[in-house]
Amino acid sequence: MHIKARWSSPGELLIYGSYLARARAGDEAMARLREAVSGLDVGVLVNNAGVAKPCAVYLHEADVEAWVRMLRVNLWALTEVTAAVLPGMVERGRGAVVNIGSGSTEAIPSFPLYSVYAASKRYVAQFSRSLYVEYRSKGIDVQCQAPLFVETKMTTGVAGSRKRRGILSSLMMPTSEAYARAAARWIGHGPLCMPNLGHRLQWCLCNAVPDRLLDVHRLRENLRQRALFQRLRSARVNGGLPARKQS
Repeated sequence: MHIKARWSSPGELLIYGSYLARARAGDEAMARLREAVSGLDVGVLVNNAGVAKPCAVYLHEADVEAWVRMLRVNLWALTEVTAAVLPGMVERGRGAVVNIGSGSTEAIPSFPLYSVYAASKRYVAQFSRSLYVEYRSKGIDVQCQAPLFVETKMTTGVAGSRKRRGILSSLMMPTSEAYARAAARWIGHGPLCMPNLGHRLQWCLCNAVPDRLLDVHRLRENLRQRALFQRLRSARVNGGLPARKQS
């Protein structure tokens, strides 16, 4: 388990990074987090941790423990961290919670081969919406931000995020720094938002396309990703050399 904490003075900045995929490590991390925040004035909580692996696979192809590891981070950790900071926010009568969801649950009707990931992010959206209604009268704003692809380590290889192609690509797939700037400006503007302009344009475009066509397109694209990941895994097994094509 790895945990790090940093703050310049009480109430200014607290950063926690933890491996929550294993149950025992997660229990220890949450106990230490609750202890750390008990004496701090936490004004803004950003739940940004997320796991997308196993990715581009059929449900039956990954072992159950792999799905459990994903859910521990995407659902359990987010819920625990939020519950840990809310008592202090309620006592002070102010605060903001920002949960990072996914545009895959808002802009498109399905996300095949990522079914568990998409379902976990739908939980984030509904969880955030309900908390928004529960706590806004107490001075606490809860919001789900639902981005599409952002250039991060998690999206590398999924959408060619490292092969930038100019202004249009930067608009449609912003860097993490550009997304963070936009995200900060949207805090407090409703229970659900998509901060990046390019992402909102894609959302509008998807609304104009029949769901059946979006389903077909998304399945085709995710099957392409599946083939890519299979080649990468084969290359690792063969010592970094591409697997030979079958004749």
